[in-house]
Amino acid sequence: MFYRFKCPLLTQLKEKSLAGVLVGLVVLAMTGWIYLLSTMFLKFALWFFS
Repeated sequence: MFYRFKCPLLTQLKEKSLAGVLVGLVVLAMTGWIYLLSTMFLKFALWFFS
């Protein structure tokens, strides 16, 4: 029978919160790039068709 090593609760929370923070930063960076590129494309389209 295998005994599963139990990590302390604080360590588990730290690992999960670190992963959550990293995912949040990645999503924030992606939305920032999408916003930047879409505004640049919109400005170019308005300039091109005006």
